[in-house]
Amino acid sequence: MPLPALLALLALANPEGKPTVFAQHAPLALRAASANRASLPRFGKLELTLDLAATYDNPFDPDDVDVSAEFTSPQGKTVRVNGFLFQEYTRQLVNGRDEKLEPIGKPVWKVRFAPDAVGTWRYRVQAKDRTGTVRLPEAQCTVTVGTDPGFVGRSRRNPAMFAFADETPFFAVGENMCWAGGRGTYDFDTWLASLGKAGGNWIRIWMNNFNTTLEWSPETREPDAPTWGYHGLGAYSLDHAWKLDTMLDTAEQHGVYAMLCFGTYGEFTTGGFFGEGQWPKNPYNAANGGPCAQPADFWTNPTARKLYRQRLRYILARYGYRTHIQAWEFWNEANAPAYWVEDMASYIKGVGVFAGPPADPFRHLVSTTYGDDAVWKLPEIDFTMTHNYGTGNIPDHAPVIHNDAAQFIAYGKPHLMAEFGIDWRDTDRKYDPNGKGVNLHNGLWASAMSGNAGGAMLWWWDNYVAPENLYTPFVAFRRFTDTVHWTAGPWKPLEFDPPRTTDGPETFTDLTIPSGTGWGKAAQSDFTVTPQGLAGSAALPEFLYSPSKADLRTTPTFHVRYSHPGRFALQVNTVSSSSRIRILVDGKPIRELNLSAVPPTDPNRKPEYQKTEFKQEYGIYQAVFHKEYAIEVPAGAHTVTLENVEGDWTSLDSITLSGYRSSRYPNVNLYGQIHGQEAIVWAQNAAHNWKNVAEGKAVPVIKGASTTLHGLPRGTYTIAWWDTHTGEITKTENVAVRSETGDLPLHLPDLATDVAAHITPQPAR
Repeated sequence: MPLPALLALLALANPEGKPTVFAQHAPLALRAASANRASLPRFGKLELTLDLAATYDNPFDPDDVDVSAEFTSPQGKTVRVNGFLFQEYTRQLVNGRDEKLEPIGKPVWKVRFAPDAVGTWRYRVQAKDRTGTVRLPEAQCTVTVGTDPGFVGRSRRNPAMFAFADETPFFAVGENMCWAGGRGTYDFDTWLASLGKAGGNWIRIWMNNFNTTLEWSPETREPDAPTWGYHGLGAYSLDHAWKLDTMLDTAEQHGVYAMLCFGTYGEFTTGGFFGEGQWPKNPYNAANGGPCAQPADFWTNPTARKLYRQRLRYILARYGYRTHIQAWEFWNEANAPAYWVEDMASYIKGVGVFAGPPADPFRHLVSTTYGDDAVWKLPEIDFTMTHNYGTGNIPDHAPVIHNDAAQFIAYGKPHLMAEFGIDWRDTDRKYDPNGKGVNLHNGLWASAMSGNAGGAMLWWWDNYVAPENLYTPFVAFRRFTDTVHWTAGPWKPLEFDPPRTTDGPETFTDLTIPSGTGWGKAAQSDFTVTPQGLAGSAALPEFLYSPSKADLRTTPTFHVRYSHPGRFALQVNTVSSSSRIRILVDGKPIRELNLSAVPPTDPNRKPEYQKTEFKQEYGIYQAVFHKEYAIEVPAGAHTVTLENVEGDWTSLDSITLSGYRSSRYPNVNLYGQIHGQEAIVWAQNAAHNWKNVAEGKAVPVIKGASTTLHGLPRGTYTIAWWDTHTGEITKTENVAVRSETGDLPLHLPDLATDVAAHITPQPAR
């Protein structure tokens, strides 16, 4: 029978609208639970396949049928694990490009468990439906010593870092791998083999409706059968669930851990640049029979929240045993309110109003994007994340990633730059057609040296990294990060003197500071501009908000000191609706910019912008300018203030101070971290960025630069200099710190690109 006809028939048999595609009406009987093995290593997979008959309309609703098992450790600790419905499939690749699944047999109930202690475990399975409860006799399994380190958590000694229970660090080295193409799971076979071989140990997978989500509005799939496709609210796609199992199996085989993201912002929007808006097809939409009249209702509607927890229950039951799931992520770029995030995280962890046996007894880490201050402060949220993209306007993400990391130190949790790329609209391959991978390379190293819990995760995995075979940057990076004692204790940013050089006559060049923050209120509004850039870990705000966005608005002021008269220039990127930007020097207005995204009414008047577009969802025009506006600044010390006094908002690519950088202060990005007697350093020739490389510009080698590190205790140290491209140590030197302030002079190697250093104490003799 065709699936639409089957669904219609089942709907007639179920006037309350409950999903019935997997309905069963049989006397309750639990006849057996067959284990995949009687003996297994610690953290291995124990899978029970149940011979169960019961009465239910929806096997995914625990109020209709509830299957579980209780496991008791040799030490007497009891763990409850929920069961789930499972369908086996085989896969094949048709014509070398299309994956095809075929179901094997009928759906069965399973329970999966990963024991965390050696010895004899006892377990008992039970099932409950509307007619009663049945239990099997107690059974046993033997757990032996294994090699799996277990589940990833947070370090007790360094809460800003990931670690296993024995404090072995888990430093994330990888990329996004959010969905497959037509080859389905076969794509993951290829990608994961390459990433794992290069030392990658982390990916991020989305459960979206064209990949591996479980719940979506019904659609027809071939062949027509209940075990295929989507079935609406509360009934899950068993073929997609099997695909995700297969992807996760492959990841584990290659030593790769996964952060599993349950959904994405497009589920709540319409339209979109990529056509990603899917609210019209969302099963939670009232137009499709769901409980939500508008997207915002999803966060508050009791039925929607209950259905979402039900879906979480299935995901956690099916995949929770996996040690190679690094974390759960609720959303990709959906601004879930803190109260909703707290509610769902509490359900997963079994705390708060859900105090009791946790839905995830294996206690995986939990996070989401986007988050705000209220979300990140939740004790139920284990780590923070951000995403950052340019529009081709950011020549190097290294300073952006560094500044981003500095803003999240205060939370005392691990932080990840979980997505980044040159342009959110198009692949990095557009800007790097020769596959040099400079932005990927710089993003990895800047992230580690800025205090993040992993390398920055590039977005364009399928149309840039894979086709260009750009896995080499992960090799050296993994080799280096494996040598660092991340969980020895809390690390903090390393303090340096500005790098200096005495070679040649002193000359002056322009200083360009790229914007380093995304949407939201800037962390600070007062900045000091040194010959190297903004002092400290400050980041140039990207957005200048008008009073209409008072909660986001700041008026940045820059303290400058020009050795001779020069220019202060703004590189304007985008204007939303309109803005009136006032530029003040020493508190006095010098220039006003009246910027408008609205097309001129006079056809003979040429607009200042390059292009404009009417944003239907906001009811306004937004225009791309990519235009410079400058003022003259006298020699000496001054303040320059930027105010958006009217309109909506304007975004900046950068600011440029002409003739501001002295050749005595070379253009070097210098980042590092320190813990006790151990320190790591990354020194980058800042001119070696993707833009200069792509444009074939000469990047002069920086020679003879030196700096001074501060904060190392007295003692003798070994400095190992690493080639960041080969992963080899090129030079070691022994040095002594004798001052009370822990000063260590550091003479940098010649910088054609970048170099890393690992500073460790020499053993006492």
